Amino acid sequence: MPNSGITKNPIYLVAIGGLLALALTYIGWLCFSPQNTPHLTEIVLRKPLSHDAFIYGVKDERGGATVPFSYRYYVYRTLTADSDILSELKTATPFLITRDDSIIVDIQERTITVSVNKEVYAYHSNTLYRHADGADYTPVSIYLRSSPTD
Repeated sequence: MPNSGITKNPIYLVAIGGLLALALTYIGWLCFSPQNTPHLTEIVLRKPLSHDAFIYGVKDERGGATVPFSYRYYVYRTLTADSDILSELKTATPFLITRDDSIIVDIQERTITVSVNKEVYAYHSNTLYRHADGADYTPVSIYLRSSPTD
């Protein structure tokens, strides 16, 4: 509308531009903020898989209203210090997230069978771990036996 007055008054254009910038900033913050980073506090499992990899179980204190904490299980290269394990695994992807802190693990070469007696929140049947040199990856198959008793 050529004579509506909206395009002649720059205050409306500034207000619309400001709202658009605010909306884009908010969307960017939601996408890139580290709100999904786990709060890893305690190592509950450390079992060798090979000469250069371990299965680690770590307690995640980040919970919600119905689940105060969970346990995350990873296949990852060998790390010696507990602080290194907790910091490195924050950005890694676990193959299992559960309420069970005492899973039973059976290892046969590159195949892992995991037995869980509590709720399972997430599970991946295949994973990779990177070797210490960073050049090679090794695939690992994971089988799950779950029989929640709670």
